[in-house]
Amino acid sequence: MGRGDGILGSRDIEGSKATVTVTRRRKWLKRRETWLVVLGVVLHAVYMLSIFDIYFKTPIVHGMDPVAPRFKAPAKRLVLFVADGLRADKFYEPDSEGNYRAPFLRSVIKSQGRWGVSHARPPTESRPGHVAIIAGFYEDPSAVTKGWKANPVEFDSVFNQSRHTISYGSPDIVPIFCSALPHSTWNSYPHEFEDFATDASFLDEWSFDQFQSLLNRSKEDPKLKELLLQDNLVIFLHLLGCDSNGHAHKPYSSIYLNNVKVVDNIAARVYNLVEDYYKDNRTAYIFTADHGMSDKGSHGDGHPSNTDTPLVAWGAGVKHPMPISSNNHSDCGFRFIDEHMHDTPTPTDWGLHGIERVDVNQADIAPLMSTLLGLPCPVNSVGSLPLNYINMTEDAEVEAVLANSKQVLYQFLRKSQIKQSTSLNFKPFKPLAHYSSMLDQIEYQISARNYEAAMKLSEELRGLALQGLHYFQTYDWLMLMTIISLGYIGWMIYLVLHVLQSYTSFSDLFKKEQKVRQTNNTTKVQLCGWLLIGVISILQFIEHSPPLFHAYTTMTVFLWTQIFSEYQFIEALWSRLRGRRFYYIIKILGTSAISVFILELLVNSFTERKLYTWCFLVVGVIASPFLFKSIPWRSGIPIFVCLACWFLSIFTLMPAEIPENNHLVIGSGVVIIMIGMAARWLDLHAEGNKYWLSICNHQMKTPRFPLLFLLQAVLVGLSSVMVFLSTSHRIQKQELLALHQFINWSIAGFSMVLPLFSADGLLSRLTSIFLGFAPTFLLLSIGYEAVFYGALALVLMAWILFENTLLYTSKVKRSSASLQNIEDNVELRSRYLQLSDVRIPLTFMVLFNVAFFGTGNFASIASFEISSVYRFITVFSPFLMAALLIFKLFIPFMLVICAFSAITKLNHLPRLGCYFLVIAFSDVMTIHFFFLVRNKGSWMEIGNSISHFGIMSAQVVFVLLLFALTNIYTKDIRINSSYPSSRKAIFSSGSEVANLLVASDLLKQSCNANSELYKSTDSNELLEYKISQHGNYSILAFVASPRALEGDQLAADLVSSSNLKDTFPLFDFGFLCSKSNPKFSINKAVVSLFETCHQKLSKLKTQLSKEIKEKKKDWLLIITGHSLGGSIASLFTLWMLDSIDLIKTKRPLCITFGSPLIGDISLREAINQYPTWNSCFLHVVSNQDTTPRIFIPHDYKPFGTFLICCKSGCACFEEPESILQLLNLTLSRGAQIQDPDHYKQVVGDLYHRTICRDVTVLVKWITEPFESGIKRQLQALGVDQPEQYINSLKQQEWKFIYGRKSSFDPSKKLNRMKIYMAYLEFYMKWCEDEEIGYYDMYKNNQLECDIEVEVYRKKLTNYWIDLVRKVEKKPQREGAALRTRWLYGGTYYRRMVEPLDIADYYRDKKTNYESQGRSWHYKRLEDWLKQDQQLKEEERVKKGEEPKTNSIDSRRENAAFMTEDSQFWAKLEEVKLLKLEEAQVEEKLKDFENHVWGLLKNYAVSPEIFLRESSFMKWWGDYKKTKGSSNISPLWNFMKNGEHIQYARVVRLQDVREPESILQLLDVAASHDAQIQDPDHYKQVLDDLYHRTLYRDVTVLVKWITEPFESVFKRQLQALGVDQQERHINYLEEQERKFIYHGKKSSSGATKKLSDMKVNMAHLEFYKWCKGEEIGYYYMYKNNMW
Repeated sequence: MGRGDGILGSRDIEGSKATVTVTRRRKWLKRRETWLVVLGVVLHAVYMLSIFDIYFKTPIVHGMDPVAPRFKAPAKRLVLFVADGLRADKFYEPDSEGNYRAPFLRSVIKSQGRWGVSHARPPTESRPGHVAIIAGFYEDPSAVTKGWKANPVEFDSVFNQSRHTISYGSPDIVPIFCSALPHSTWNSYPHEFEDFATDASFLDEWSFDQFQSLLNRSKEDPKLKELLLQDNLVIFLHLLGCDSNGHAHKPYSSIYLNNVKVVDNIAARVYNLVEDYYKDNRTAYIFTADHGMSDKGSHGDGHPSNTDTPLVAWGAGVKHPMPISSNNHSDCGFRFIDEHMHDTPTPTDWGLHGIERVDVNQADIAPLMSTLLGLPCPVNSVGSLPLNYINMTEDAEVEAVLANSKQVLYQFLRKSQIKQSTSLNFKPFKPLAHYSSMLDQIEYQISARNYEAAMKLSEELRGLALQGLHYFQTYDWLMLMTIISLGYIGWMIYLVLHVLQSYTSFSDLFKKEQKVRQTNNTTKVQLCGWLLIGVISILQFIEHSPPLFHAYTTMTVFLWTQIFSEYQFIEALWSRLRGRRFYYIIKILGTSAISVFILELLVNSFTERKLYTWCFLVVGVIASPFLFKSIPWRSGIPIFVCLACWFLSIFTLMPAEIPENNHLVIGSGVVIIMIGMAARWLDLHAEGNKYWLSICNHQMKTPRFPLLFLLQAVLVGLSSVMVFLSTSHRIQKQELLALHQFINWSIAGFSMVLPLFSADGLLSRLTSIFLGFAPTFLLLSIGYEAVFYGALALVLMAWILFENTLLYTSKVKRSSASLQNIEDNVELRSRYLQLSDVRIPLTFMVLFNVAFFGTGNFASIASFEISSVYRFITVFSPFLMAALLIFKLFIPFMLVICAFSAITKLNHLPRLGCYFLVIAFSDVMTIHFFFLVRNKGSWMEIGNSISHFGIMSAQVVFVLLLFALTNIYTKDIRINSSYPSSRKAIFSSGSEVANLLVASDLLKQSCNANSELYKSTDSNELLEYKISQHGNYSILAFVASPRALEGDQLAADLVSSSNLKDTFPLFDFGFLCSKSNPKFSINKAVVSLFETCHQKLSKLKTQLSKEIKEKKKDWLLIITGHSLGGSIASLFTLWMLDSIDLIKTKRPLCITFGSPLIGDISLREAINQYPTWNSCFLHVVSNQDTTPRIFIPHDYKPFGTFLICCKSGCACFEEPESILQLLNLTLSRGAQIQDPDHYKQVVGDLYHRTICRDVTVLVKWITEPFESGIKRQLQALGVDQPEQYINSLKQQEWKFIYGRKSSFDPSKKLNRMKIYMAYLEFYMKWCEDEEIGYYDMYKNNQLECDIEVEVYRKKLTNYWIDLVRKVEKKPQREGAALRTRWLYGGTYYRRMVEPLDIADYYRDKKTNYESQGRSWHYKRLEDWLKQDQQLKEEERVKKGEEPKTNSIDSRRENAAFMTEDSQFWAKLEEVKLLKLEEAQVEEKLKDFENHVWGLLKNYAVSPEIFLRESSFMKWWGDYKKTKGSSNISPLWNFMKNGEHIQYARVVRLQDVREPESILQLLDVAASHDAQIQDPDHYKQVLDDLYHRTLYRDVTVLVKWITEPFESVFKRQLQALGVDQQERHINYLEEQERKFIYHGKKSSSGATKKLSDMKVNMAHLEFYKWCKGEEIGYYYMYKNNMW
C-alpha cells in the first residue's frame, strides 16, 4: 500500500509491522547494551579487587597468643616522637650557613644513642607508616576504602601491649590507635587547625603543650601521678608540622626547614621534661618519621625522598654510639624493604661518617620498642629486632630474638592451619615441616650457653617463618591469576562479538542466528555453564573461600558461557571469513597487528612519557603530506595539523613534577582566549572554504545568545586575574580571602554551564566547551599544564579536521560505501562500523592517555600536586581536595571525549559501538598490566605497576561516567552537510497548507464563495454550484439545499463500492479499488445526491478538465463546499484527481466547511494509496457544528487534514484516530447545525490568532518537547487535558510520524539503485575475466568486494520488495501502469540478483530453493513479465499481426549478458544434489538436460556457464564421467563437439586476420601452377575441410592451446605446405603479437570499461537528482560546492 504525503500521511500495515520490528530491535539492543555496561562496571570493579587478594591480601590473622619475653625489661617507659613528613636528608644535612637544623638530636647521636635511616614501604602515607612503626606490619591496603582513618581489620600494636598509652597529635592518626584503647589518654586538635595557608609548626607546639600540661596536672592529681609512674608506659607525640608545611610550601622552603628545628626543640624539651619528672634514667626515646616528602611537596610512592626517614634512639636499654669498623657490617648483602643496600654510604654533608649508622626497615621499630619495654611483640608484626640498637646481655639478646622469631612463627602456623582447614588439596610449606625440632635445638643451645649458635638458629627460624608467611600470602596466586586472565579474555571476546553482531555488516548473520534460535536454542550451553558455576561454588564453599573468590569464578564462567552460547554466530562468522580471499585475512591481521603495536606503545608510555613526543612528531610528519595530497594547501589544514601535533609533543618532555609558574598560568589564559577567537572567526567566516563546511555553523543567521562567546572570554580573563590575586595572598602567608574563594567557586561553576546554551554547530559547541572548562582548569593550574590545555585542544581540532578530510576525499567515499546504509540501519540510526574505523577508537586511546600523562606521571600517587587546590580551599579536607584534583585531571579527558563524540557524529558512527571498542582496547592494556604487576624488585616499581593496573581497570568506569557527562554537552551537536542541502520538505504538511491558506486569503475566499452561494440557493434544488475566477485560481463552490439535511435524508447507511454499479449505474469509483483493498463504502445519502446531479456534474467535470488543459501550469482549482455540499465537493475532487494529468497541472485543492464524514476506513485507505491525494483535502470544523460529528458512532473514518476551531483557538490534525477523539472532545454543549455564515465568522477569527500546528510540525520545527506540543493544541481548543487523552494522542501521533518518515517512494531511490546495478554489472564483467562467473565467485566468497556486493544485493532487494508491494496495493489502473513502467527494470534486476540469492541460499547447505527459498517478489516480477508478453501477443492477434520473434542476432546479444531463467543455478544445484540411488533420478537429469538445451537453442543462457571454473562445467565433467559414452542427447552432442565454445563466441573458426601476415602468406603459399579458379574449385576446397583439421590463427591458439607460440606458426605453415624459413617465422610472429595486443585492447577494452562508464553516469545522474533540487547541478558544479 502506498503512503500518502499529506499533513501526516497514511498508516501502512507493513510499515506498522516494520515499525514494531524496529522498535523491538531497538529496545532489545538498548537492554543488551545496558546489561553490557552494568556487567562491564561490575566485572572491572570485582576484578580490580583481585589485586588485593593476589598482591595485597591482608597480612593480619587472629588466634595467636603473645610470646611473653624471658628477659628483664631495660626500660620502664618509652617516648615515641613521629615527625610526620620529615625527610632524612633534610633532618641530617646542614643548612646553607653550615649549621645543623637538629642540634639536640645530633648531640644525642654523638654521645648517648644510635642512629640510622628507617626505610618505609609504599604507599608512603601517614597511616601505613604509623601502622608499620607501632604495629610492626605493613598496612593492609584495604584500609584505603576507609580513607586511611579506620581499621578494616583489628590488629595488635605496641600500644595494645602497653600498660598505658599517652598520645597527642593529629585527628587523622591518634584516634586510629587510641580511640578503641581503654588504657589510653589521648587528645587531638580540630581539623580546622590544619590550614595550609599558615605555618603549621604551631601544631607541634600544641602536642608538646598538651603533654606538658598533663605532667603539670599530675602534681595535683594523685591518680594521674600513679598512672604516670607505672611500668610499661608509652608516650606518643605525633608532630604534623613538617607534613603540612611540606605540602603547602615544599620541603626546601624556609618554613619546612624551620619546622625541623621546631621538632628538634620539642624533642629536647620533652627529654628534659621527662628526665626532670622521673629522675630514674629508665626512659627510652625513639625519634623517627612515618614517611618523607618529594621536592614538589607530595608523597606516596617509593622514591627515596619518600621512603628514607630519620631514626634516632637513646635512653634506657639503647646502645651508645660506636665508631665505624669492619666488624659492624657482617650483613652487607642485606637489602631493605625499599631495595636499598645495607651499606648505602652516608652523605658527607651529614657530618656523621665516623659514627656507625644502623638502618632498619620501618616495621623493625615495633619489636625494638617492645623489647625495650619488655613487652610481647605485636602478634601481627613482621619486623626483625635490630640488635645493634639494644644494650642487653648476650643471653637476654638471644631470648629477645627467640621471642621475635616465635612471634613470627606463630603467625605462620596460624596461617598454615587456616589454609589447611579450608583446602581440599593442601600443599604445606616444606622448609618448616619440622619447625618443632628447630625450636628444640634453640632451647638446647641456650641451655648449653651456646648463645652464638642459638642466635644463628633463631634468626634462621625467623627468616624461614617470614618466607612461610609469604608462601601462604601468595598461596592462591596461580589459581586467581588464571581465573582473572580468562575472565578478561572472555570479556574482550564477548565485547567484540557484540560489536560484530550489532554494529557491523555481520549483523545479518546474527539476525539469521536469532531466527534459528527459535528452534535450536542455547539452553544446553546455558545449563552446562550454570551447572559448572554451581559445582565450583560448592567446592569453594567447602573450602570456605572468600566471597570475592566466588565472584571471580562465577563471572569468568558466566562470560565464557555467553560466548559459547553464540556458537552459531561464531560458526557462521568463521564460515564467512574462511571464504574470503587471503588478502582480506591479511588485512584483518595487519589491522590487528597495528592495533596491538599502538596499545603496546601506550603500555610503555606509562613509564616512558617521551614516547608520546616521538609519536606526535611522526604523526605530524605523516599526516601533513597525506593531507597535502588530499586537499589543497590553501585550506590551511595540513599545516595546522602538523604544527598542532608538534606543539603538543613538547609537553611530554617536560618534568612530571610541575614547577610553579603563575605568570605562565596567567599567560595561558590569554592563549586560550586567542584560540577561542580564532575558532569563532572560522565558525562565522568559513563559508567559502568547502573543507570546513561540515563542522562550521555559518548557516545560522543569528545565534540564540550572541553575547555568549564574549561572556566566556571575559570569564577566562577573570580567572587569570584571580590566579594572580589568590596566589599573591597565599604567598604572603595570609589566609585565602573569603571573597576570593567565593569568586573562584562562582567562576568555576558558572563557566561550566554556559556551553549548554551555545549554538549546536560542531565547531561552535566544541569551542564553547573549550572556553567553558578553561576557567576551572586555570584556577586549578600551577604551571605549564595550563598551556597544555590549549595545545591539547588544538590537536583535538586537528583530529576532527583530519577525519573531515577523509570524509571529503572521494577515495574514502567510495571505500566507505556503507555510509549509504544509514537509512536502512534503523536500529542504529548510523552506518555500520568498518575495519578502517578502528583508527578512531585507537586515536581516542592515544589522546586519552596523552591527556592523562601529558602534564605528569599520574600513575604515581606522588604526582598529585595538592597546591593546585589552594585557590579553592586551604583548610585540610582530604576528600574535597582529592575531588578537586581528580576533577582537574578529568577536564582534559572531557575535551577528548567531546571531540570523540563529535567525530562519531561526523562519520555517522554508533558512539556506543566505538565505546565498546575503546573498552576492549583498554582491556588489552589492562591484562598486560595485570601480568606486569611485580612482587619483586623495588617497591617503587611494585607500587607503580599496581597503580598502572588500577588505572586501566578503572578506565571502563570513569570513561563511562565521562561519556554520560559529556553527552549533556554534545548530544545536540549538528553536523552540517558539506554541500547546500535541499530545502524541500520530507513530506507535505497539511498544517503548513492551513497556514498558507489563511495567509493567502484562499480560506476566506472559499468561505465567502459558500456563503454567497448559500444565500442565492433555490429551495427546489438539492445541490447547486458556482465557479468564480480569482486571478490565477478559480473556486468551485457546492452548497446543498437545507432539505437535504431534513428528516432521514442524511442517514448513516453505507453503500459498498462493489454494489455501486448495480445501485447507482452512473456512479463508478472503481479506480480507487486495489487487490489489497478491493472495496470501500460511502454514505448512501451522499452517493444518492451525487447520482441525482450526475449529469450536470459530468458536464462540469468535462468543462473543468478542458479548462485545466488550456490554463497555465501555475493555475489552481479550489473545490469547496459547506455541509453536505462539502461531501459532494470531496467526491468531485476525487473524480477530478482521477481524470487530470497531475504531472502537467497542479492538484486541485478541496476545502470543506462543516462537512460530515463520508466513508469507512477502506475509503480512507483507498485514498491514501495515492501518495499525493490525501494532502488535497482540508476540512474546517467548528466546535459549534454537529454535522461533521453525526456519523462518528457509525464507524465512519476521516481522511485529509482537519482544522478544528473554537473561540479559544484552533488546531490542525491529520492522524485519523486523533481527529475522531478531538471531534468528540471539542463538541460544545449547545452545538447545532451551522450555516455558512457561522464559518465565515470562524474563518474571520483565524486572522486574529495563530493556528496551533499539529505534533508532526511541532516535532520538526518547534523546540518544545513532544508532550508539550499536544498540550498546547488541546489548550488552544479549550479541551481538558487528562493524562489518558494526552498519552493516547502522543502514542498515535508518534506512530503516524514514524510511518510518514519511513514512507516509500521508488522514484526517489531510482538513481541510487541504478548505481548499485551498475556496480553489480561491473562485478559480473570482472568475474568473467577471472574465468569463474559472478555466481560462483559470490558463492565461494573469494573477493573482499563481496561484502559490498552483498550490501548492494540487500539494498536492491529491499527496494524491489517495497516497490512490488506498493504496486500490488495500488488501485487497478495505476497498478497496471506502474507494472508496465517498472517491468524492464524488474526483469533486469531479477535476472541479475536472484542468482546471488541462490548462491547465498545454497552456500548455507539448504535445498529446494524454488519451493522453500524463493522470495515472493521474484515470482511476482516473473508473473508481470508473462502477463505483459501475453497482453502484447493478444494485441497483435487482434490487429492481425504475426507473432513477434527475436532475431538470432538479438538473442545472441542477450545471451552474451544474462540468463533469462533466473532460477537456472538453483536447478543446477538441485541436480548436483541428486544421488544415483534416488527414484526418478534419470528422469530429473533428462529434464534438466532438455531445459538447458532449450535455453541454448534460444540463446537464453549466458555464456558464463561455460567458463572454466563455473559450477556447470564442473558438474558436466562429473556427469560425463558418470554417464560415459552411453548417453546420447542434443546437449551431450553439443558439449562433446565443442559447440559450447562457439556458442560463447570466445572461440570462432576464423582465418588469419593480421593484414601483413595475410599478404606474406598469400605470397609464399601460392602454388607454382596457380591459375584463375571457378566456383566448383572452392566447392571442392570446402569439402576437403571436413576431412582435415583447420588450423586456427594465432589469436585463438595463444588463448586456448598450450603449445609454444613459435610452434603454432610452424604447424600452420606446415599445413599450408610453406617452407619454414626462419625469417618467415620471425616476421609472422612479430606481426601476430602486435595484432593480438591491439586486438585485445580495442575489442575487449571497450566492453570492460562499459560497466565503469555506467557507474560513472549513474553517479552523475544521482548528483543531478539529489544535489541540484533548488540550486541546479550546473551552478553547484561551477561553484565547486560539493
